[in-house]
Amino acid sequence: MPDHVSRWPEGHSLPALPQQRQTGSRSESVELTREEQDAFAELIRRFGDGD
Repeated sequence: MPDHVSRWPEGHSLPALPQQRQTGSRSESVELTREEQDAFAELIRRFGDGD
């Protein structure tokens, strides 16, 4: 690393950045009704056609 570039000490957080979580959040899901599944499938078909 060039002399004019300083490194932030390892193990220290940057004061301007909030503390980050080490793990991701748990996944969530919802059950769709048959009508919702059909409507979603229709949207996918429409987007797939480029319309």
